[in-house]
Amino acid sequence: MKISLLTLGCKTNLSESDRIRSVLLQGGHNMVSLKESPDICIVNTCTVTKKADYQCRQLIRRAVRTGARVIVTGCYSEILEKEIRAISEDIDIVKNRDKDKIINMIDSNNKSTSLKLNVSDRARPFVKIQEGCNFRCSYCVIHRARGRARSRPEAEIIEEIKGLEEEGFEEVVLTGTHIGLYGVDLPGNTDLSGLLRKILLCTKRVRLRLSSLEAKEIDGQILELLEEKRICPHLHLPLQSGDDRILSLMKRDYNIKEIEKKLKAIYKINRDINLGTDVIVGFPGEGDPEFRNTYNFLKEHGFNYFHIFPYSDRPGTEASMMGGKVPGDLKKERYNTLKGLDLQKRHEYRRAQVGSVLEVVSERPVREGMVRGKSANYLDVLFEDKEFRKSKTRKVKILKESRGLLLGIALNECISF
Repeated sequence: MKISLLTLGCKTNLSESDRIRSVLLQGGHNMVSLKESPDICIVNTCTVTKKADYQCRQLIRRAVRTGARVIVTGCYSEILEKEIRAISEDIDIVKNRDKDKIINMIDSNNKSTSLKLNVSDRARPFVKIQEGCNFRCSYCVIHRARGRARSRPEAEIIEEIKGLEEEGFEEVVLTGTHIGLYGVDLPGNTDLSGLLRKILLCTKRVRLRLSSLEAKEIDGQILELLEEKRICPHLHLPLQSGDDRILSLMKRDYNIKEIEKKLKAIYKINRDINLGTDVIVGFPGEGDPEFRNTYNFLKEHGFNYFHIFPYSDRPGTEASMMGGKVPGDLKKERYNTLKGLDLQKRHEYRRAQVGSVLEVVSERPVREGMVRGKSANYLDVLFEDKEFRKSKTRKVKILKESRGLLLGIALNECISF
């Protein structure tokens, strides 16, 4: 059959879709776009913001208009099933916990007991190590959509990564809803740092990237691991606000002094670690002083990029019932102010790489002799290389920075910039 698989949202969703796609391809099905008249369309949804909800509805409507059988899964379908039913009663809705069952819904003869990544699809595969979250931030519905933290067994994760390494992949991204909670539901003293050490011990060359980690979860063990060459020098630490009062309203379980302490410990590591963060602007009760605190904290500390989200009410959350809502035009103004700082920080960090040699995983050819890839410290690099080899790591001399990219040359290649 012809099957279209559409995915919105986080790396966890992407990882799950990759695994579904792999088994469908192994079962002899063809993966096609919506324009190619699919027999079945799977939509893996997200509900992190109102904009994400809107995008999900638009994509579902497009899928229905093809005349295909439509299967909707993911977080939007967990929280807002009624909205999906309003589009069409004929849509099949599959809960997050049952995503693997989509395979048998499509092909009842499928004998696969485990889903494996399609090794030809992604240069830097995503490996899901857990899902779910035990925290209840006042603005968030993901704990309802994904449930409490559930970890994959260590042996299963290690086996998957070993298989990817044997296939020639040289980077994997460890992902989940809240990867710092890895192991909390497993027996013994299993935790994220223990998992990382075992992966390093059981593999030879594959580098590991952490998708996102709460600052409070960076303990002495994680700091030691960040010194390891095969752990990517890149951390994404969701901050959300640089003001203690707003953090309290958000029900984030830390304050700014705690974050500063963690950042100082990270700065001491002798590696050029790229630090990113998430920020919500216009949270209920955020006045000019609170916004200035956030702006100043981001400006003065070593974050090199920000993902900025204008606050939007999520039905059923505590934040949606709070007073002190920030007007839309003011949220937009604050967003633009932070975006300007974000662009400046990104530019400064990229410019600081000029003259250095970075290890870059080749992702795709751009034109003859030119390859685009991702550096260990999470920068997009366009470099000259006579031979494109997907997923292979090249040492690249960085020559200059231009328009959001680093431009370089694979060592031992001629220079033509």
